[in-house]
Formats: sequence, structure tokens, C-alpha cells
Amino acid sequence: MDGRLIINNERVATDKALWVKNPTTLEIIEEVHLASDRECRLALDAAHAAFPLWNRMSFGEKKKIFRAARSILLRRAREVAELVSREKGSPIVEAMGVDVLSGLEILDYYSNNLAKVRAPRRQRLQLPLFAHKKNAFHFQPLGVSLIISPWNFPFIIPFGDTVSSLAAGNTVVLRPSSATPLTGLMIGEILLEAGLPPGVLNVVNSRTAQAEYLISDPTVETILFTGSVEIGKRVMELAARNLTHVILELGGKDPMIVLEDADLDHAVRGALWNGFMNTGQSCASIERVYVEKGLADKFISQLTSQTKALRMGDPLDPETDIGPMTTLSQLETVEAQLAEARAKGADVLCGGARSHVLPGYFLQPAVVAKVDHSMKIMKEETFGPVLPVMSVSGIDEALTLANDCDYGLTASVWTRSRKKAAWLAERLEAGTVTVNDHMFSFTDPKAIWGGIKKTGVGRSHGPYGLLEISNIKFISMDFSRKRDRLWWYPYSGSKKSIMEKATVLLHHRSFFKRAGAMAGLLRFLPILRQGNSYRNYMEYLDRMIRR
Repeated sequence: MDGRLIINNERVATDKALWVKNPTTLEIIEEVHLASDRECRLALDAAHAAFPLWNRMSFGEKKKIFRAARSILLRRAREVAELVSREKGSPIVEAMGVDVLSGLEILDYYSNNLAKVRAPRRQRLQLPLFAHKKNAFHFQPLGVSLIISPWNFPFIIPFGDTVSSLAAGNTVVLRPSSATPLTGLMIGEILLEAGLPPGVLNVVNSRTAQAEYLISDPTVETILFTGSVEIGKRVMELAARNLTHVILELGGKDPMIVLEDADLDHAVRGALWNGFMNTGQSCASIERVYVEKGLADKFISQLTSQTKALRMGDPLDPETDIGPMTTLSQLETVEAQLAEARAKGADVLCGGARSHVLPGYFLQPAVVAKVDHSMKIMKEETFGPVLPVMSVSGIDEALTLANDCDYGLTASVWTRSRKKAAWLAERLEAGTVTVNDHMFSFTDPKAIWGGIKKTGVGRSHGPYGLLEISNIKFISMDFSRKRDRLWWYPYSGSKKSIMEKATVLLHHRSFFKRAGAMAGLLRFLPILRQGNSYRNYMEYLDRMIRR
């Protein structure tokens, strides 16, 4: 794997580098070059210079590039999945399903819907005075997008953000996580091979100082950042200096509510996968479970039994369920939360200890009972293979506890009752709520992604995500032949009377008052005909009749 930067479609070597470590074996994978301020400047300038060309390029030409990228990703699917497994520690089945398959779906969605999602949307205006105008919302690119991506999903998160930014017409500077820089470079290789013009996508691995250099540069129009709350605040602080638009996804503490009427086996299996996939290192992982007391004992018993049966080992082995954690510091964070919970009376029913199946950062998946909201494990993001389960008295307590959190990314409800599911879904404080499933929506390019509270600001993915990285421009056309407008100068007593009667006609609650106003307007028809307002007056009448 080539560890050099990608700037203006060229591979760039530097005099600074880092060694990428395999979290499974702790062996060195590759040397990766790091950008200085100079290379960051070159990447920004290349993206800025490429923007006019990329903006003017037709949807048809861009569609060819996205389709070519899809073919290349399909051809290199195993290579991508194996790199994710080696660099990040994801089990190969997860890497193939979450990263590769979802990446192919993203390219398929935009290649087939590019013109549709960017198409202007006609808008008829509210005021009848403006009925003759032709109006539309247009969605235009902003310029350079800076994408700062995390290590927990090193391919699909930056890949999705990059492709959607390109689909919106923006050019991109991608700064991958320092823990998984090779996967970021793989994204650049695939899209450049597909035919992106020079400068449209630049990949610059760097230290924190250079990342802040990129964030602070006025060339950048939009920043898409995925990471921790503290770093997200720093990104927002730096971006504020230039009023740069930011989209922040800063994690979650996602609740799972299991009601007594839920399908027990389905709910247990759902908790197992959504809690432990990716070794729990997902902002959308189930991180706390609230089970109605009538089902709690059975749920905890089955969950514990199935957790013990999970197979931990080499992520390149297709039989492996649980791979290593990606970094030692994150493993230690999870251990500290478990220790604090134990000290406050929690019962770790299984797991929670380091495993020495291989030299890397392996932590046995844990199920924890007798927990409460005084413990960090129920309030702060854990980001590891831990499932704390709390028994609740009923649906109201479950809702109160689920909302008692600083995060609001996703939440799930598990029940056979459509009524209860709808009641909870409306009241849960989250960006996404799913019923009898969890976390799947991130992988579908038509869904949106993002949350509330400390989870961050803005949305990504799908047609609504494109709005966040676009200039939503309102364009109104007026080609009427009349040169006057009723509301233009000069003002007069007659115009005052027309406005007063139009106000009553359109907005008074009394039918008789509105009818009187309509009759009163009839004597002003000569004035209305002088301008552009006769047709608009007829619009008044039509609206009154429809009321």
C-alpha cells in the first residue's frame, strides 16, 4: 500500500511519517507520510482551483465517474475489506458488509439519482400579489469541503461524506484519522482511478496541528467532522473565525427499550449484534438497555449466555465475531468505566477482562446488571463491547431514563405494539428512532444521519444531507408585460385602501367581512389593471372561495 499523500492527483512524499500498527498483532503494517503546512496549503489550493471545473461538469460525466468507481470498488472489494480488518480490527464479515457493500450502495444511489437530488424544486408563493412569478429553489455547490474522519469506521464514514460532497458539486480535502490513514488513502485511489479530475479529491494525513491549519483556512466552505465532543467543540471554535459551516457528528449513548410484549429472542439477538458489532466502537451502538421488569430476568439470562458464545480472534478469520479494539487508549477508557460501575455495585455477569487470544487490544464483551444513572457506564459514551441492562417499571420510566442523557443520536424500541412503538418514537430525543431493529439506517444512502444535544449539529446522507453541503438558492422570474407593481411607489390613499381591504379579504375570520372587502375592491379594478395585479386580484377571489 502506497503511504504517500494524494494532492492534485499526484502522490506526494514528505519528510515526516508515522508507522501504522495492526491492533490485532501489534505489528507494523506500513509507513504513512504526513503533511506539513505546505502540503496542506497545496491540497487546499488544488481543491479550490478544481472547483469551477467540477461545478461545470455535467451530471452525465459525473455519473460515469461514480459508476466507474463502483466497478473499481467491486473489483477491489476483498482488498478493501482486508485492509479495514488489518488496520482497524473489524471482523472481515463486518468489513465486507458494512464498508464495502454500503460503499457500493452509496455509489449506486448517487450515480442513478444525481440529477434528481440536485434538480430545482418549483415553489408557488403564498401571497396572491406574486402569483404571476415563477419561482424555484436551486441547490448549488459551496466550494471546498474539508472532511475529518474517525478511526471506528475508517472506510464507510469518509467514503460516504466524500461521495455525497462530490455529488453536491463540491471539491474535497480528506484528512483521515491518524489511527487508520491507509484506508483513507484507499478511498483516494479508488476515486482517482475512476477518473476524478485533478484536485477534486485530495487526501492528506497529518498531525493535529496541520488538521487545525486546514480547519482555520478561509478556503474551506464546509467542514464535516466525526469524532468526540471535545474535539468537535474545538473544530467549531476554529471554524467560527471564518464563519465556516460545520456538520458535527460527535457520538452517542444510544438506548434500547424492550417492552414486555417484545419478541424475546429477536430482542436479545438485536442487542447482541447492535451492542457488540465493531467491538462496540460505533457512535450508534446500543450502549444502554432498559427492559420492562416482567421480561428483564429472561432477557439478561439469554443475553449473557449468547454473549459468552461469541468467538473472539483474528478479524481476518471469517469465523471471528469479535475482533480487537482499535486503540489502547480506548480499551483503557472502557476498563475504567467498568471499574467505576463495579465500585458502585454493578454486577459484571460476563466479560470485561482483557483476552490474550492474540497480542492485540482484545477485551471480552461484557454484560452488566444492577446498573443505574449514577454510573458513567449509563451516562457517558463507552465506545466498547459493554452492554449494561437496567430493569424498569414500565414505559414511562423507560422513556424518562432513555432521554436522561447528553447525547441524542439514535434509539430503538422493541415491541409488538404499533401504538406503543409510535408513542415512544415521537417522544424519544434522538435523530433516528427504529422499531425492532437498530443502527441499520447508517448504511442506507437514502436515510439521514445526525442527532441532537451533544451528538452534534447538522445532518449527512441522502437528499436532506445534501442540503447541508449546498447553497439553497431561491430564484424568482418575472416576465410580465406590465411595468408597474401595486406595491411600488408612488403610494396613495387608493393603494392604502386596496391593501387594507386585501388584508381583510385574505385573513379575517368573518365571511361577511371578507365578502364586504371583496366588494370594496371592485371599485379599484382600474388601478389593479394598470399594474400587474388584475390576475392577482382574481387569485384573491379564488382563495376566498376555496376557504
